[in-house]
Amino acid sequence: MNAQAREFRLLRRNALCCCALLMGALASAPARPACPKLLMTAGLSIYKQTNPEQATYWGQTVGLQGFMVNYIVTDWSTDVGTNPDSGTWKLLRRYQSLYAQQGVTDNFIKIALYSGHDWHNAKQTQQATLNLAHAAALARYAGLKGLALDLEPYKPAWGGPAGGPELANTVEQAGRRMGQAMHDAYPGMTLIVLPDVLREVEYEHSLLGGLAGQSHGGYGLAAPFVRGLLSVPWSHVVIATEFTYSAHADRIAPEMQQALQRYQNAMHGKLGPNFSIAPGLWPLGPNAKNKSARENPAQFKRRLEAAFEQSKEYVWIFGSNSAWQKDGPLGPVPGPVASNFNQFLDTIHQVRATCAATGSPPHA
Repeated sequence: MNAQAREFRLLRRNALCCCALLMGALASAPARPACPKLLMTAGLSIYKQTNPEQATYWGQTVGLQGFMVNYIVTDWSTDVGTNPDSGTWKLLRRYQSLYAQQGVTDNFIKIALYSGHDWHNAKQTQQATLNLAHAAALARYAGLKGLALDLEPYKPAWGGPAGGPELANTVEQAGRRMGQAMHDAYPGMTLIVLPDVLREVEYEHSLLGGLAGQSHGGYGLAAPFVRGLLSVPWSHVVIATEFTYSAHADRIAPEMQQALQRYQNAMHGKLGPNFSIAPGLWPLGPNAKNKSARENPAQFKRRLEAAFEQSKEYVWIFGSNSAWQKDGPLGPVPGPVASNFNQFLDTIHQVRATCAATGSPPHA
């Protein structure tokens, strides 16, 4: 064998060894976490937008991966029953099928407190527990990820005529029963809780010196309710915070870290490994009659980048009626979107693409 042939064999053997070492290292390395998914609450009417064209718009044009769907289970007094042949059950299953084909896979039934709640009324609490269980069963049947409980007291639910601090133990036990009923109906579901009610309680105390909040009795009883709710062994829990709506980009990470610490303290460190904080953004539609921008595209980009860098599972956008769609079914209808609307769409696609290309964000 001449010198040239020996040199070629040596180079080939070294290359194969290096390749084997590299493959072994890749095989033993931990899997890279996926980028967080982008959700939206409001902005959609399932009754008017369950069709392929709308699914394509939200999944491809806007670039969402899920919705917190309003007005399927409007509030705790809404009972969707247990009949899979009913119109609501069929509609939600069709919605999930159509939208998932366009990448809008992570959908949740959003349940608010529009009718409030009276914790003195045991029968009302019992019915609400059954209704929430039926909602979880519907989410499971339709193929959704789970439920999103909006605990903002649009009407008294956590104070005032709903009950005072003397009912804290009663409310905590009810939260546990409600959580267990939902978990039993859909054991593998993801539970989203919004807003960060522990932060709201803390804010009320710092602002008002421990007095009840000015908005429908405040959040006081929400704290024991959430302690009971989170004592259930959920597969996934996400706290969707609103305090990041207008926070500067460099404040998003501290807000999320403080939120995590609050829940760790409240649950004495017994949160599961699949517990996360989802930062919320509100870039468009300052009110129900206005589709203009609340911030410029550059500000939105910085906030969205910061949210993607810090989020473990989800980032979410408050959709503010039809601010994200020219001819959307929600107010104001019809009406043009913001003049720089396309820059907001571009931002979403750019941030998602950058995350996908560069790998896991710093939180990992």
